[in-house]
Amino acid sequence: MMLPTAVLALAGTLLLSFASAIHLVPDEKGNLPLRSGYDYIVVGAGIGGLVVANRLSENASVSVLVIEAGELDDRAEDVSIPGNIGFEDPRRYEVKMNLAAQEFLDGKPRIISQGQVVGGSTIVNGLVWTRGSVADFDAWERLGNPGWGWSDLLPYFEKSERYSSRDRNGTGETVLLHSSAETHGNRGPVQVGYPNYYYNQTDNFLEGIQELGIPFNEDPNSGDATGASITPSSMTAKNQSREDARTAYLDPVLERTNMHLVTGHTVTRILHDNSRAVFSNSSHLPGASGLRITGVEFAANSTAQNVSISCRKEVILAGGAILSPVLLQVSGIGPAELLESLGVDVAVDLPGVGSNFQDHPTLQPVYEYTAPDLFTAWDIVGHTRDQVRQEYLTNRTGPWTAPMVNAAAFTALSWVTDRVQEILDEAANTSAANLPPSYDATLRAGYAAQQAELVSLLGRTDTPTYEVMSTSWGQLAVSGMQPFSRGTVRARTAHVLQSSSSLSAVADVDPRFCAHPVDCALLLLGLGFNDRLVQTVALAALEPVPPPGFGVADARNATQMDRAMRAAVTSGFHPSGSTSMLPRALGGVVDTALRVYGTRNLRVVDAGVIPLIPGAHIQAAVYAVAEKAADIIKAEDLRARAVARPWWRRFQGKKRSSFKKPLAV
Repeated sequence: MMLPTAVLALAGTLLLSFASAIHLVPDEKGNLPLRSGYDYIVVGAGIGGLVVANRLSENASVSVLVIEAGELDDRAEDVSIPGNIGFEDPRRYEVKMNLAAQEFLDGKPRIISQGQVVGGSTIVNGLVWTRGSVADFDAWERLGNPGWGWSDLLPYFEKSERYSSRDRNGTGETVLLHSSAETHGNRGPVQVGYPNYYYNQTDNFLEGIQELGIPFNEDPNSGDATGASITPSSMTAKNQSREDARTAYLDPVLERTNMHLVTGHTVTRILHDNSRAVFSNSSHLPGASGLRITGVEFAANSTAQNVSISCRKEVILAGGAILSPVLLQVSGIGPAELLESLGVDVAVDLPGVGSNFQDHPTLQPVYEYTAPDLFTAWDIVGHTRDQVRQEYLTNRTGPWTAPMVNAAAFTALSWVTDRVQEILDEAANTSAANLPPSYDATLRAGYAAQQAELVSLLGRTDTPTYEVMSTSWGQLAVSGMQPFSRGTVRARTAHVLQSSSSLSAVADVDPRFCAHPVDCALLLLGLGFNDRLVQTVALAALEPVPPPGFGVADARNATQMDRAMRAAVTSGFHPSGSTSMLPRALGGVVDTALRVYGTRNLRVVDAGVIPLIPGAHIQAAVYAVAEKAADIIKAEDLRARAVARPWWRRFQGKKRSSFKKPLAV
């Protein structure tokens, strides 16, 4: 029996409301029933935060506190139903901020939004579940991160997912899409699957792509990412609803008494002991040196009293690629020149904090399909909407099971142009304007290493140059998958909580789209590909009408097309890289254990640690990174406790005859 969405939403909200063991609610005086301290404090309840909190709290002797600025979502239809993506706007769970005016586009600012809710951006994203290619992650390893290649991350991709392969006709038969069982997990927390409904236009798109010589890829998550595909989604197979970090990693563990969640509160500062002494209770190894993190400070709003809470082991930042670097900076960890300008005492001079910021530059042109009797998601209004809704609530079938994007093409450079070497040569060039002026020698060295990897990735046929995403109504969004441009995230004030509710008042975020000219050149290639695509037999049958400035005739005027393209470039909503896992000599912020350089017990576990953004939507990669991070933390803590344990206790439980005092040396 399928329960109506409204019932499921109410049940989900009440379940966590009654689970006081997890969710801490202020009393009548506004005081939170906190412990005196926690082993681990996790800042942010998005993917990274909830995965790590879940895994660490598997040990009942460990206490974990998660602090989230947002609240619990209400599981309403605008959040949970895949077919509402792009049509309903759950802005109550988003925080929007203005990006800097884009100097290399049209001089105008852009807007980026992030989820501010338990579950983070997984509550509001488009559900697309793609990993990237083997080469994407092997490049991470070559950049100085041993243990972070594809073969190292694959077990964590598998550990995080519960993959369900279905046929495209919704009959319930399995494995018609021929996904590789060796590369998918079937027991993980995150349900990944396919909708019970596909628009006919999906076939037109896939056939049109293949008319242009792009092969069909049965499984884009096998490690070979290129080709046209039916894209998996983070959605439940049975109920055909959104699967997110909360439903996957929080809701199943509500009975745990060693994990606490505080919502509606923002961490304003990381607390530390600036003596740089050696302490014996490091969660890494006893005797380790570096800045000792003692806890965090947080508050409900700009007028509320700050609350300080201590950690016995570690603080783990999981606020995302925008908020985590800002929090480091206002706490004295970051570029010295920036911290001094903010009036913040420098605890660790770390130039990479807030640099190496990356995103997928994206265009969203709509080639409106005008063929008669064509049914699209735009037609789900009025009485039709009532019927579609009823079918979904009753049977979990029909158009509302289909996300906005369920088919995409990831194209290799050599598949779409014969100017490969010319473009690779352009990509290999670097001028002073390509990088932010704040970059020091280490960041420039790090970028040079990344650039070499990117040029290599562009020349391959198993890594995409760009992605084309198809919707039922004719949007053919183009997103650059290997961006060469780098931006910055820099705190504007030492005070994270301002009287203004706008994040723009707290940080300057500048992705510097197309600072490297090859990024816009590749987007133009994508638009040219779209022009050819809509003229294929399969797509022409839908009678597509190109948007103004992007038609076939417009393409003949290169200057005009370039101007129209630059005015339309926006964020792909995949901010990453701003607290990169790289060697410190290459501008890195965290080491391969995701520990912040210069500290002993502070880590970052979110998209900011990604050193080179993969050619994919990034949620699957962040889940895998977080799963690996949890294992690293647990293993280090186990080693630390073993080393710190008195030698005679290591032999407790053994027979007396085997008990020997260690020899003096």
